[in-house]
Amino acid sequence: MQAGLLLMLIIFLPLVGSLFVLSSKDNKQETFKNAQQVTLLTILINISLVLILFSVCGASEITNSLVIKYSWHFFSYIKLSFGADILALIFVLAIQMTIFIGVLGIGKEQQNQKNILFYSLIYLALLNGYFFALDIMSFYIFFTAQLMPLYMLIGLSLSEHQHKILVRLAFHHFFGAILLLASCIFILSLKQDDILLINIDKLHLSYRKSIFVWGGLFMALILRMPVWPFHHATTSVWSALKNPLVFLALHILPLSGIYGFMRCWPLNIPIEISILTPVFQALCILTMLFAAIGGYAYTNVGNKLSNYIFVYDLLYLLAVFLPTDVIKFNITYSVFSFLLMTACLVIIQAHMMRESTQEDVGIKGILCHMPHASIVYGLFVLAALGLPVSAFFWNNFMIVSEIFNFHLYIGTIVVICMTLAAISLLQSFYVLKDESCVLSPKVKIKDIDFLAFVMLIAVMVSLLLSLIKPLWFVF
Repeated sequence: MQAGLLLMLIIFLPLVGSLFVLSSKDNKQETFKNAQQVTLLTILINISLVLILFSVCGASEITNSLVIKYSWHFFSYIKLSFGADILALIFVLAIQMTIFIGVLGIGKEQQNQKNILFYSLIYLALLNGYFFALDIMSFYIFFTAQLMPLYMLIGLSLSEHQHKILVRLAFHHFFGAILLLASCIFILSLKQDDILLINIDKLHLSYRKSIFVWGGLFMALILRMPVWPFHHATTSVWSALKNPLVFLALHILPLSGIYGFMRCWPLNIPIEISILTPVFQALCILTMLFAAIGGYAYTNVGNKLSNYIFVYDLLYLLAVFLPTDVIKFNITYSVFSFLLMTACLVIIQAHMMRESTQEDVGIKGILCHMPHASIVYGLFVLAALGLPVSAFFWNNFMIVSEIFNFHLYIGTIVVICMTLAAISLLQSFYVLKDESCVLSPKVKIKDIDFLAFVMLIAVMVSLLLSLIKPLWFVF
């Protein structure tokens, strides 16, 4: 009961926090400060609750099986079940920390910040419900509902003439939600009771129903990934976003699709849709190659980071289809480090862009005027390159090894894409540190504040400790 109560608190606490954010004083000088403090406090409490959940479960109980479960009876026959295992807890912890970093990174001068913080907390609550969902009904509810606050966040961050790209993105996602709804209807038609996600592959489906169920589930989750031909809508929105918190919120969405495959997809591809496997692999590889090379087509450091993120999203997508359960833990540990590293890089880049715009100077060599930002940015770039400074290194090594074992040519292309993405990210770092472009002393470039510097160093230390033991923070 204690664990079930903690689960419900983690899901509903951000909703309570959003109400406090919405009711904050409407004063131009104080509104952002009050709303930001409430948001940060809410997320900090949630992080503490997740860590308590780890301790409640105990070291011996943290396995691939469910460690806690909570059921909520809805009407007379629908039972929504929520639970957590090692995969869900690490994903949820990483997302809380990513949103926390994003809240610290948004600038006070930007518009609609109170509303952005409000919808961010609602989005966080729905994400928590999605990752804790055990049955097909609760999974579908949170799968679809989390899109609403995300679109509000994106809409608040885009200008009026950019809203067309949001419409294209919404079309893809809602089409996926309809396909998942059709799959859920076929599943629930077999039995009016809670059907756990882990038991979907054990259902006795006819050939035609199996095509609809597995095909709908496959397409619904794929539509959340930046795979051709759906990648253009996502890349268009990413390149238009200036608010780091909103960028990170959209960055989480493909990883929720990865988690959906990890939770729902059977180890062996259903024979009814096995013909899609080579097509899917080819599209993933082509999109990954396009993203890796695309990083060199842009001089903007933000676009280079976006292409780097695309490459790793597709790496995890390829890995999740490997016929082994063990690799799921490697994906989870790698995603934890990946989210924290990219979140820190995003907020530092956002700070550099704000200073560059305010002072009307170029971005080249700007890190030479930001000693604190230069230190942490360099550390996170080194970690993102795959150097052995975090669990990101070991787990990516295991993932790529399994891909090589599965198919030599696919593994070779994956390594080439990862190398190209890493070189592109390193190239952007050299541009930011270019001493030949040092600005005049009259230009006052502000460094990141001391609190942000300490927080980023703390994140880096946690990643360093994960190299020794991925779950060092649990015991």
